[in-house]
Parts: sequence; C-alpha cells; structure tokens
Amino acid sequence: MNKILQSLEDPERPFLGPNYWIIQSVGLLLPQSLLSKIIYILIHEIVAFFVITQYMELYVIRSDLDLVLTNMKISMLSVVCIVKVNSFIFWQKYWREVLDYVTEADKFERLSGDPIKTMIVDTYTKYCRRLSYFYWAIVFTTFWTTTGTPLMTYLSSFTFRENMRNGTEPFPHIFSSWMPFDKYHSPGCWITVVWHVLLCAYGAAVMAAYDTCIVVIMVFFGGKLDLLRERCKQMFGAFGTVISDKECKEVVRELHDIHVTMLKYSRLFNSLLSPVMFFYMVMCSLMLCASAYQLTSAQNAAQKLLMAEYLVFGVAQLFVFCWHSNDVLIKSENMTLGPFESNWYTASYQQKRDVLTLSGQLHINNMFTAGPFANLTLPTFINILKGAYSYYTLLRK
Repeated sequence: MNKILQSLEDPERPFLGPNYWIIQSVGLLLPQSLLSKIIYILIHEIVAFFVITQYMELYVIRSDLDLVLTNMKISMLSVVCIVKVNSFIFWQKYWREVLDYVTEADKFERLSGDPIKTMIVDTYTKYCRRLSYFYWAIVFTTFWTTTGTPLMTYLSSFTFRENMRNGTEPFPHIFSSWMPFDKYHSPGCWITVVWHVLLCAYGAAVMAAYDTCIVVIMVFFGGKLDLLRERCKQMFGAFGTVISDKECKEVVRELHDIHVTMLKYSRLFNSLLSPVMFFYMVMCSLMLCASAYQLTSAQNAAQKLLMAEYLVFGVAQLFVFCWHSNDVLIKSENMTLGPFESNWYTASYQQKRDVLTLSGQLHINNMFTAGPFANLTLPTFINILKGAYSYYTLLRK
C-alpha cells in the first residue's frame, strides 16, 4: 500500500501530487489531446443525461413516498456531482491558475530553509495526505454501501425474497432511473445493474477527486497564513538585531506582496467554489432529511446500517468543507498579530509606521462563502443540520 501511495507523489507538485493525479484521472482537468478531451466531455455529459432520467423516474413513482425518498436521496447527490464536474470544466482556465499558484507558492515556502517554516509546510502536507486518503476510503465505502444496498435487502429479508419469487416485489436496483427497456426482468435487469454500478463508480471517483482537491487547497491557504504570520514575526530578525529603514521597507513590501497575491487567488478560488457550495448547501438539507427518515423507517438491522453509513457520509462531507473553511477564517484573523509578535518595539519611528501600514493590510479577512447568502463556517454547518432536522420532523408528522 505504501508503494502504491508513493507512486502518486509528483516531484513537480510536492504538495498537490495525489490530488492532481486523481483530478486528471477522472477528467476534471482535461488532457491536451483533442480526442481525449472530447471523450472525457462526452462521458461527463452522458452521466448528466442519466441524472435527467432519474428525475423522469421520480415523476413515475411520485405516489410512493418511500421510493420518492430513495430516489431523491441519491438523485440530489447526483445533481451536485454533475454541477461540480461541469463547473470545473467550464472554468477550467481559472482552476488551472489556482492550482499553479498553489504549486508555485508551496515550492517557494519549501526553499526558505527556515526550520519553523519547514515544520509548518511538512505539517500541512502530511495532514492533507492523511485527510485525502481517509476521505477516499469513506467514498469507497459509500460506493460499496450504495451498490450493495439492493443485495443486502434481498439477503436480509425472507419476506422480500418470497415476494420477488411470486412477482409481488420488483427487481431491486441501485438507482431509480428511467431505462428504454424492461429493467425488472432478464436481461434488462442485469444490463441496468451493470450500468448503475459504472455510474456509481464514476460519481464516487468525481466526489473523491473534487472534494479532496477543494479541501487541500483550503488547508494550503490556512498554512500560507501561518507562514505569513511567521514571516511577520521575523521581520526585524532576532532580538538585538538592528535593520535600516530601507531594509524594513523591503521586508514590508515583500510581506505585502505575498498577502496581496494570496488574497487574489483566494478570491478567485472562492468565486469558483461559492456557486457550487451554495447549490450543495440547498441540496444537502433535503438529502440529509431523506436519509434520516429512511433510517428511522428501515425494517431490519442491515438496512439501518446501510442508511446510517450513507447519512454519516453526507454529514462528514459537509463538515469537512465547513471545518476547514472556518479554520482559514480563524487563521486569517489571528495573522494580524504577526507584526506585533516581532521586535517592533526596538524599531525606529519610520519602521513602526511601516508595521502599522502592514497591519492594516493584514486586517483584510480571508473568507470562503456558499453563494451570496452564507459563509462557509461551522455556524452554517449547524444551521443546515437544524434545517434538515426540521424537514425530517415535518415528514414524520
């Protein structure tokens, strides 16, 4: 396993290696070859059409609440997946700019040679590796849970098996979607099963690629803020060191440029992420509500276990975004302490004025949003859970 994970590392991208590999593999970053590019886009749009067929089926089964909730629980996640893919492709140029900035800024920090900065870089790199692999494991588990739900339902319920034999229970499928043939009898039922498994694998790969890419970029911006704070601490050197006004201006100018550049790409990143997160927040409340309702209404332990895993994945997915975005906001607010943690009190009058100027620049907060109405923070996460619980209570009544 270590050899496999090591093969994902890229010397050209010491921070983004595994994440860059997976977004290329699933086609979020399109290849240079025209033929390969067309094939990837075609695959993405075929899956988008499949999501449309899920909502076509939703109209057909509208009279059965349990089937409607099952359809909505998965189809809403499918819509979010398609929005992520198409937004990434549509804004491909800007995503490449963000990824290139992260790579170059990370390389710049790795060349500093300062032991404290090196420790910060190593810490956020190791954290992102563990987070990425752990998230991939959760997505892989959810993939097997989703694809195995019909089989577990069949194996865990004697009544269900008997109803299938006498024809009162239809053939169970992974997704509820329209098909142009009879999907409840052989060979159409098995063609549908294979089709659904492939689509589920695609969706899992896209979520693993997109979500971890987003989160590690958030972690990088948090690490960059820590590094900038450390640079501010060291702006006057060690205690007892005296620097000239000219040297101080050069240091302040460099720190100012680093912060301005970071804000530029942080805001570009937020402009790409914010519309997707707003759409995801809206869908997530309904998805969590449907999952919770099905969990409490499941008939046996196996079904409850599968529903619980899906619910945990939905909550974990939302929590990961909100937690790391909130962490960046806190570090952005704390970064303003950096200049005043230096030896500013030994500086000259002109140098103290430069410190105040820099401090004013650093007061600009770095915040990620979910559309124009909500910030991507822990209070927002709690409000979404409250909203999902309110919808759940309404359904129970």
